[in-house]
Amino acid sequence: MAQDGDSSYHVRDRFRKELLVITVADILALPAFEQVQPLVLCEGAELREVHNVGILDCAPDKDGGYESYIPGEFIVTNLGFAHDDPELSERSLLVLIARGVSGIALKKAYRPIVSDRVRAASEAAGVPMYLYDGGYHEVVAYQALDLIRRDSEQSDKGRIMDGLLSGHDPHAARAALYELAGATGSTVQCIAASPKADDECSLYAMLDAMTVVLAEFKRDWDDVVEAVFAFRYHGALLALVSYAQPPAGVRTRSESDLTMRLLAAGQVHLGVGEETPLSDGDMSVREALAALKTAQVEGDRVVCWADLHHDAFRAAANEGRLFWRTAALHRALLEEHDDLHGTELAATAEAVARAYGDLRLAAEALHQHPNTVRYRLRKAKDVLGMPDSPDREFAFLLGLVYLDYTNPLLQP
Repeated sequence: MAQDGDSSYHVRDRFRKELLVITVADILALPAFEQVQPLVLCEGAELREVHNVGILDCAPDKDGGYESYIPGEFIVTNLGFAHDDPELSERSLLVLIARGVSGIALKKAYRPIVSDRVRAASEAAGVPMYLYDGGYHEVVAYQALDLIRRDSEQSDKGRIMDGLLSGHDPHAARAALYELAGATGSTVQCIAASPKADDECSLYAMLDAMTVVLAEFKRDWDDVVEAVFAFRYHGALLALVSYAQPPAGVRTRSESDLTMRLLAAGQVHLGVGEETPLSDGDMSVREALAALKTAQVEGDRVVCWADLHHDAFRAAANEGRLFWRTAALHRALLEEHDDLHGTELAATAEAVARAYGDLRLAAEALHQHPNTVRYRLRKAKDVLGMPDSPDREFAFLLGLVYLDYTNPLLQP
């Protein structure tokens, strides 16, 4: 660990070159923080990104206004240099807040003084402040350095997964899953997890809990489970389970057991992909991520790919660029006609798609008479070059044309 002059210790090494996603919650979850008490609560405070960790041990006039501290840096201090000097303590904290640090943790050793002016500035800037008991500042810094190293390793795994999901190559899929999880079994299954919206826990604390669950699961199902592995993938966690060739009934029971164990480990949303051949492992990952998104949007604790039904087909179609290009072409033809003639064919077609072809429900949604909807559909058929198409066939086409529009789970 390098020392910058006499003012601070900074956690800086080659891993800082990577795009990190360490948050304030991750830092506060370090073992060095034995007890943490919020001083100033800011909305989303524990989700703020941390780019570095620094120790404050001098007045701002000795460090050029704390120029060595970077925006996004998490600061730990006991304000020992400002002991019994409330004015210096206030000035130092105000300068730090103005530097745009990600958070400030004050060790209780010298009973640091935090004025109302500092609290107001902290709240206005969204910079959270905490009181803590625990290890020395150097211990915090070393643990943070290890966390940064670990996050870099997780980022490397994320890039492998990005490559796996960028296309489909059976040989590449096998190689990637072996590199990630040491998977050599017959099949693989992915379960994606994320914290519930009201639980700002450390993603790495959840990863550690998931790793323990997977190890115990493998031990108890060792006759069917060949390998297990968990890692961070962007804002989620992916658990990969590689199976030997167990009977179908055993696999069903083991999946249910693993899901229950993961739910018991924390407040999480789970998306469960299907078991696939190892060479199609990317498919299970795609399924798990789509199911997780559904769980997050709907507020469910667990969603299985097999339970998505229509939404599963929508998510699957979302992988096809040609499909969406064709759908966009059909929508554009209707929209252009509306622009030229002042009609509402596109809105009517979308309403029919949302109603799965039920013209009465579509008319109610549009506040129109069913005969008006039928007339507009006839015009839409003409525009799309399908004048003789039966209503049922045309409604099926519109369901494809507006597939993404009718599924809020696929919206940004």
